[in-house]
Amino acid sequence: MSATLKAPFPYFGGKTRTAPKVWSALGSVRNYIEPFAGSAAVLLGRPAPVRGSETLNDFSCALVNVWRAIAMQPERLTLDLVGPVSEVNTEAQHWELIGMEPHLRERLGDPTWCDIRLAAFWIRGANEWIGSGWCNADGPWSWTRDRGWSKRSRQLPHLGNAGTGINRQLPHLGNAGTGEYDLRCSFVHDWLSGLRDRLCNVRIACGSWERVLTNSVAEKHGLTGVYLDPPYDTTEYVYGDQTQLVSEDVRDWCLEKGQSKLFRIVLSGRGGEHDELLKHGWQKEQWKALRGYSNESNNGRHEESLWMSPHTLENDLV
Repeated sequence: MSATLKAPFPYFGGKTRTAPKVWSALGSVRNYIEPFAGSAAVLLGRPAPVRGSETLNDFSCALVNVWRAIAMQPERLTLDLVGPVSEVNTEAQHWELIGMEPHLRERLGDPTWCDIRLAAFWIRGANEWIGSGWCNADGPWSWTRDRGWSKRSRQLPHLGNAGTGINRQLPHLGNAGTGEYDLRCSFVHDWLSGLRDRLCNVRIACGSWERVLTNSVAEKHGLTGVYLDPPYDTTEYVYGDQTQLVSEDVRDWCLEKGQSKLFRIVLSGRGGEHDELLKHGWQKEQWKALRGYSNESNNGRHEESLWMSPHTLENDLV
């Protein structure tokens, strides 16, 4: 496994490759906030040593439950993750997760609580699902508040690699006398334990992005680094709901806070959607990123951009 910690699941728009660029701009801040956590790739890619406060947040209660389970009970979670991939189970777990969303959102108000079973469902499904739609009511079972559940075409799990799912990255461990199940449990447990250690002092919140950017969470603690990765303008659906105004609201917040010397802010987006910030002393870096699964052609790429506030360390990277 790489020395860089990674989430035990793939994530659309994950920013593992972006993390070094973000941290070269943020530097060694004493307070760090990631309001759109996703796979937490930027936090996990932070150079050591790490000092001060760190806060993760995501609107998806299922995803926050996953990070809590990793941080609190990796041993129990391991036992529910190791096992064969089943098409029927993948569909059923997708259904269960969306149906349990109100319950999860309510129970996560207790900071000492997580649901190991649902966390395992989410991780396994994210590894087994093909393409988009995992747990956002856009899969084989389509769910809306008005119509409830309706069945669509069946979704096969990912069958392209031998040993898919959370087990897919198992290396040769050299223990000839140990059974395959025990080897896989050991590998997964070590992976989750490494994440637990990294998350030991991280605060994990669930809700709207603005909640973790109030004065009591941000400026009150002095110099604050913020990495923002909102849905793209007018094109993304998040957790089953259209969110056309999210990136616009984030951009407005950046315009308001970007001039403060108490903030170093990096904003991710696509193309030129946040170029309004350039009129206010922000700088921009742009590159080509892959759009879909294993699509290496130019048609499969789109422009990713970072906008850096005036007080970041490297805001002249263009």
